[in-house]
Amino acid sequence: MYGKIFDSFYDGTLVEDWRALVTFQQMIVLCDADGIIDMTPSAISRRTGIPIEHIKAGIEILENEDPYSRTEGEDGRRIVRLEDHRPWGWYLVNHTKYKNLQDSDTVRAQNRERKRRQREKEKKSQEVTEGHAPSRHTDTDTTKDNGRSATAFDLFWSVYPKKRKKKTAQEIWKRKKLDGIADRLIADVKHRRERDKRWTDGFVPDPTTYLNGERWNDELESEPIHKPRRPEVITEEQRQIDRDKADRRLAELSAT
Repeated sequence: MYGKIFDSFYDGTLVEDWRALVTFQQMIVLCDADGIIDMTPSAISRRTGIPIEHIKAGIEILENEDPYSRTEGEDGRRIVRLEDHRPWGWYLVNHTKYKNLQDSDTVRAQNRERKRRQREKEKKSQEVTEGHAPSRHTDTDTTKDNGRSATAFDLFWSVYPKKRKKKTAQEIWKRKKLDGIADRLIADVKHRRERDKRWTDGFVPDPTTYLNGERWNDELESEPIHKPRRPEVITEEQRQIDRDKADRRLAELSAT
């Protein structure tokens, strides 16, 4: 599946450092359908068996500018961090290009699947023509679902405080089929805007990170509650004792 992608690396500057090469190869394997790899260097090391020092060295190279890179945009960087305030979590700059570099076996498999779906569609159409009841799972139902998903996402997007990568966020929304829990997500975002210390301090994750990591399941980081100290009740007897102490102290000072 990744044969043509990995072969293309040997025609560019990435091959000049083997640590960057193997790290990038593993990132392509581990990233999601949107080109996002939301994990720490330690997690990548554990998942791949590559020593952490090699992963960190490779990531540093991939994040740096490369004037000789064939990668368009981002000044030749291969990966860009999802959020500036944390040192992990990236998206692959040229993920769409790599996604399209599919080997011949994958293409043949896709063609077979496409033909199979076409045959099923033709069979259903023939059944309807001959008087059989049509399947309940129709194209109309799919269109209806898509419409509801788009509307729910728009409501979510309108309340989310950080407007970045809308297209990618919408793709994640559709892939995870979040339309059914849209009300829960919208309520969670509104709650976190007011009550989550990280959010109120300005550390709001990108919407792609929030959706992809299912952050609505995270616990809120609340401000510590400082209870006001109960005022001490001073009796008249205590006041008299304090006055006597003050008088004695004054007398001692006067005598010296």
